[in-house]
Amino acid sequence: MDDGQCYYNETIAFFYNRSHKYLATEWNAVSKLVMGLGITVCIFIMLANLLVMVAIYINRRFHFPIYYLMANLAAADFFAGLAYFYLMFNTGPNTRRLTVSTWLLRQGLIDTSLTASVANLLAIAIERHITVFRMQLHTRMSNRRVVVVIVIIWTMSIIMGAIPSVGWNCICAIDTCSNMAPLYSNSYLGFWAIFNLVTFVVMVVLYAHIFMYVRQRTMRMSRHSSGQRRNRDTMMSLLKTVVIVLGAFIVCWTPGLVLLLLDVVCSNCNVLTYEKFFLLLAEFNSAMNPIIYSYRDKEMSVTFKQILCCQRQENVNGTAEGSDRSASSINHTVLTGAHHNDHSVV
Repeated sequence: MDDGQCYYNETIAFFYNRSHKYLATEWNAVSKLVMGLGITVCIFIMLANLLVMVAIYINRRFHFPIYYLMANLAAADFFAGLAYFYLMFNTGPNTRRLTVSTWLLRQGLIDTSLTASVANLLAIAIERHITVFRMQLHTRMSNRRVVVVIVIIWTMSIIMGAIPSVGWNCICAIDTCSNMAPLYSNSYLGFWAIFNLVTFVVMVVLYAHIFMYVRQRTMRMSRHSSGQRRNRDTMMSLLKTVVIVLGAFIVCWTPGLVLLLLDVVCSNCNVLTYEKFFLLLAEFNSAMNPIIYSYRDKEMSVTFKQILCCQRQENVNGTAEGSDRSASSINHTVLTGAHHNDHSVV
């Protein structure tokens, strides 16, 4: 039974001991391995997503709402890299030195960054759904509305990350503490896991709806046009992209979310054994997003090479517009759905 007492002045070791979570006193081989992998992933995440943001900024052909959302996704993943980098240097034996406030800050940064990444993925899925069903290459959403969407994403993400710090924790209800996150209440972890799983389901439904619509339109149009092969290639490219996007999300997020739910509902499950590896796996999603959402676009790849080779900006913006657009269109399916040709496909 909770006695109503709050434990803000207690050490981190106090909460870890009550939750039976191991708190290291020195670095062992596993901790060093996880930290080394984590730092490596962080560096790649930050550099890859910074490259995406710079590419979208300097190439005027990317100045459309979908690309602005991509840039915001890259910003969220860049922040995830920073948050995870901060975690790496405040984990293991260093956790003992944290106060209650700094521990909540450490976890809040992770929650904020990962929520922002998921919210951006959902925003891109919704934008693509609207665009495909309106038979447009790019949405007519104004820049002002894009800014509003971005502000909403970050506001929601910051709130989600700050909720435990402002009260939804177990500091004053010690018997409700989680095993995986000893200062978090089981109710918050359950809510956070279900929130992300529901978001995942919504994304699956949206992309499945897009795919079925494009396939139906492609089959109808192929009976009345000579572009059957092109339509089939576009449809298969879309299918491949959807499989990559959803597969990466499932592989990277599902284990960690399931582990959180098991921690809440199964008191006898040994969830702590795989915690750090699943956290690292979830972080890989932030590294994959630039590859999946940007690198499949040939023009984006060209822009990357221009930046990495330190070529002048006009070379990035000054290529022949017709040839580049034609070359990159079939690889554009993440960004433009099945819009190789607006009128012939959808």
